[in-house]
Amino acid sequence: MASHRHSGPSRYRVGTMAEKFDCHYCRDPLQGKKYVEKDGHHSCLKCFDKFCANTCVDCRKPISADCKEVHYKNRYWHDTCFRCSKCLHPLANETFVAKDNKILCNKCTTREESLKCKGCFKPIVPGDQNVEYKGIVWHKDCFTCSNCKQVIGTGSFFPKGEDFYCTTCHETKFAKHCVKCNKGLVKAPVWWPMKDNPGTTTASTAKNAP
Repeated sequence: MASHRHSGPSRYRVGTMAEKFDCHYCRDPLQGKKYVEKDGHHSCLKCFDKFCANTCVDCRKPISADCKEVHYKNRYWHDTCFRCSKCLHPLANETFVAKDNKILCNKCTTREESLKCKGCFKPIVPGDQNVEYKGIVWHKDCFTCSNCKQVIGTGSFFPKGEDFYCTTCHETKFAKHCVKCNKGLVKAPVWWPMKDNPGTTTASTAKNAP
């Protein structure tokens, strides 16, 4: 996901009027007073706030001519209101990511985009070893046997519905036994196949979020 920088302020000019102009809206004289010029019209600050100012997406108040304004894709903020939706870190002078109408800093974007471990439900962040089976991901140490709770990690296992069993527990609980020697008739355990090395579980290091 690409980071962005906000666009510059809307095109208007603020200054002190030296000539004889009246406010375009209230017709009060502007000479010697602060004024705003926008789209060829001159207005006093009060009328600018009432008729011309953009409304801040965050606080819903007008963005006065003497305030710094941030805009991105036809949405406007006071520069102090332009913050990360998650951690509220100010972003007026930083890159950000726009997602689902939310503005996020790069750090919160990485956290939000991180894969979640099926075992502990915490993000799998860069540097974590993880195990994947049929699109589900665990931290390596969170992939455990449903019976003995020992870590399976990248070892062999047997899936049974929503549960996973190590070879020992599966043989004890589910395997049929030979009537002559009483040994378990164990099927081959399951691994998550990899193209380059079939017969092993996928174990990898989480990649940085784009």
